[in-house]
Amino acid sequence: MANFYKVVYEDGEHIFEVGANASDLFILMDGCVELVGADGQAFAQVPVGQSFGEQAFLRGGIRGAGARAKGPTTCAKIAAEDAAAMLRNASPLLVHILEALLLQQNMNNALRRGTD
Repeated sequence: MANFYKVVYEDGEHIFEVGANASDLFILMDGCVELVGADGQAFAQVPVGQSFGEQAFLRGGIRGAGARAKGPTTCAKIAAEDAAAMLRNASPLLVHILEALLLQQNMNNALRRGTD
């Protein structure tokens, strides 16, 4: 996975906070990641192999949720700028589809938190 690098988090370590600027996208490689609201309460867990932090790809990306490791956790991480550079070579249709899917994932996360 070119442009991705491996990051290891300890139990309870925050990967990112609610309201922070979204500058990176993550893929959970091993362990467990909890998505947390502004109150610090977990509302979902990320399955191994799934991406999270998709706000990094949406314009004006501000984190709508936080993420923290639950136990030892390993993630692949890519900076939004690096991902954007990779997408410049992709079909414009593919880029629009990816953005739509990420927006849908973001809305689903908001529904799980019970917010609009």
